[in-house]
Amino acid sequence: MNISLVFLALGLWASIFLVKFKDDLRDWLVNRFAPSPPPKIPEEGIPEVPLPFRYTPQTAAETEKKD
Repeated sequence: MNISLVFLALGLWASIFLVKFKDDLRDWLVNRFAPSPPPKIPEEGIPEVPLPFRYTPQTAAETEKKD
């Protein structure tokens, strides 16, 4: 009997919580799990971003010169 009262009390608390905060929970779930739209491209175009390295292809002869 005691266990059934505990489950009944937990069910009532959960239902009160869901009824009271239904809109807030729905907004949170949509914000949390809905896909976000991709960022918009600026009007002036895509900005130039410098690479953190320089890529210059080397031939096998240039590689052997270094050794």
